[in-house]
Amino acid sequence: MRQQLVIILLTLFFAIPVWASTPADGALDFVRTSVDKVLTILRDPACKEESTEEVQRQKLRTVVEVLFDYNEISRRVLGRQRKSFTPEQMDEFSDLFTRLLEKIYLNKIQKYSDEKVIYGKATMLSENKAEVETNVITASKQIPINYRVVYKHGEWRGYDVFIEGVSLVRNYRSQFNKILQKKSPEDLLQQLREKVNEEETPTKQAALSKGKCITTGGGSCRETTQL
Repeated sequence: MRQQLVIILLTLFFAIPVWASTPADGALDFVRTSVDKVLTILRDPACKEESTEEVQRQKLRTVVEVLFDYNEISRRVLGRQRKSFTPEQMDEFSDLFTRLLEKIYLNKIQKYSDEKVIYGKATMLSENKAEVETNVITASKQIPINYRVVYKHGEWRGYDVFIEGVSLVRNYRSQFNKILQKKSPEDLLQQLREKVNEEETPTKQAALSKGKCITTGGGSCRETTQL
């Protein structure tokens, strides 16, 4: 009897700390593994040539699709406004917004120039949500980038990113709310369709490949990745 009690106590002693540390550790490991995969692809000499840019992009897209839960991000971006969308409109919004985010995100990270990433701590925000701190070290400054992740269906997925304290979800929610206050869901979808499907002119493509900015009709200069 005493031996059985000792075995039970030892089992609890080793099991409880592991269970208690799993959520935060799991969130940190998930973000670190995902970001490290992105960095490995960006550092691959075989993907440095302009001719292999699309190959690199496809590899990055595969990793990013695992890192982020785009459906969850889309739902949070619309917030309460999603109640005014039909199921079909919501599906299209999620698809369009996903394509838009991928385009912007991949355009930005493909400009990577060997910056370093330092991983900080993971803090549990609730029973199944966590925030993972990272810092991107450039030649001139340190940029804090925090990933918010949720654990569901047996895996961690990202649902928001804070860059220098600014939430991606909150930023887009503010933009979309302003549109939906005056226009319909269909109007917002049409704007997203135009933004996602806009075709680049040969001049834009040439400038993009050379890393130059584009001159707008008013003569001002803007980055090609800006919304």
